Amino acid sequence: MPLAKETLVLGVDDAKIAELTVDTSATLTYGSLVDVPGIQEINVSPNFIEKELKGDEATLDHYVKLDNIDWSFQNAKISLDALAILEGGTVVASGVTPAQKQTYTLLSTDKPKYFKLEGKSNYTDVGDAHIILYKCKANKVDVGFKGEDYAIVSASGKAIGTVKDKKVKDIVLNETAADIT
Repeated sequence: MPLAKETLVLGVDDAKIAELTVDTSATLTYGSLVDVPGIQEINVSPNFIEKELKGDEATLDHYVKLDNIDWSFQNAKISLDALAILEGGTVVASGVTPAQKQTYTLLSTDKPKYFKLEGKSNYTDVGDAHIILYKCKANKVDVGFKGEDYAIVSASGKAIGTVKDKKVKDIVLNETAADIT
């Protein structure tokens, strides 16, 4: 019996990003996966280019083509490695116990990096559901500290097609749950 093409999906319980290192017509490669810890939500919204041809007081043709995808996510833990991909910058470890430090530094010359974003939900009618955006770049990252509440990280930006195969997005339903790889 073939796997269903539709399922219920509740929640998101894992998300990871990986820096895009090579995107040419022959090769598409990513760096190591970096967890987006405490993921709370992922939103994906396609944007289309539209053109209408009008004549004789009527619409003669309506052209629609995918331009890019707006994406956003919110998570409940701060990951310095994820910030270094989302905003640019570097993470440096220093010191020894009990005075170790991890320092994320962003310079005015640093730029956000392209990355792959993958999120998954295990609460489905099938094994699990994954959403994958292959070439994302952040244009907004917020880290909010709030009195008597947990810090929240949110990021948003655009996803475009890869050079290698023009891939923008996949939604995958797995019969057997699979980790993000």
